[in-house]
Amino acid sequence: MFRVGIQLPHYPIELVIKAGVYADKLGFNSIFTPDHLVGIGLKNFYAYEAFSILGYFAGKTKATLGVCVSDVLRRNPAVVAQAASTIASMSGREFILGLGAGEGMNLLPFGIETKFMVSKLEEGVRIIRELLSGKVVSYEGKFFKMNGAFVPPSEKVKIWIAGNSQKTMEITAKYADGWIPTATMGERKYEENLKKIVRKHRKVEAGLFAYTVVAKSYDEAREMIEVPGKFIALLSPFRGEFLKEVGIDEKELPPNILHFTFTKENVEKLLNVAKQIPFELVERRYFYGSPEDVAERMEKFIKAGVEHFVLTPLVRHNYYLECVRLIAERVLPLLRED
Repeated sequence: MFRVGIQLPHYPIELVIKAGVYADKLGFNSIFTPDHLVGIGLKNFYAYEAFSILGYFAGKTKATLGVCVSDVLRRNPAVVAQAASTIASMSGREFILGLGAGEGMNLLPFGIETKFMVSKLEEGVRIIRELLSGKVVSYEGKFFKMNGAFVPPSEKVKIWIAGNSQKTMEITAKYADGWIPTATMGERKYEENLKKIVRKHRKVEAGLFAYTVVAKSYDEAREMIEVPGKFIALLSPFRGEFLKEVGIDEKELPPNILHFTFTKENVEKLLNVAKQIPFELVERRYFYGSPEDVAERMEKFIKAGVEHFVLTPLVRHNYYLECVRLIAERVLPLLRED
């Protein structure tokens, strides 16, 4: 059996609230907020604070709530653990605490150090797990120090690790309750990597994050996703794999998402490069097309082991709710029939 969640937009707040309530009404299993200081966009880069939004939804929705994803660079691990425990207590149900290594857009403009990001994630996750278990934590690490630290414990908080890299998968196997890589991995690699993680761990919920566009037809969806899809692909730490095929030197571009900052100049540079890339080189990173097209792609990942999808509509704000509706009313019934 699988679950399907929706990730809400960064902005505007009216759409964020409306979308969360609407997704819950449509019967989605989970509702996620991105945790960003800076939103991913082509023109607007604002983002609202994730845990505040989730606190609002704790009393307004029935779905599982989650953050996809936070980090331990902007917030001390104890602060992250306390926030997650608070939301779980407010809602009275499972809370999914997605954690990643961090991204340049949320760090560099604010003077936050970007060295040893994955190593800091590993130390932070270890501390968070112990704090949530109810332990009084004294810890002397390379990056974090605790001396008799504690927060309200919660068994309802489930820690998921985001990341497609080998190191983040190792952290998942050691400490996490769930794994949430992106669909860029592809079905075959997903299945292979999931087997490695599960062999090393008692139980990991197999998640998948996927940018998604559903429209009445394949052509309509393709027209909507092509430009933002190529832009998002150019932010990938693994973009060199497809840039080689068009003869573009990655070093001539703004940095990837680990050190990218959202400015009009940086966005324009990537959009100009996007014009040189055939969409076919990056289209497998996304779920897009008619309801039948998207259901078919999701079915392949279900066979690869996915238990919980986190779908993020990669669409204009004025189409966001319609995309969510199509997923609920046209895509999911096809999967449930199967």
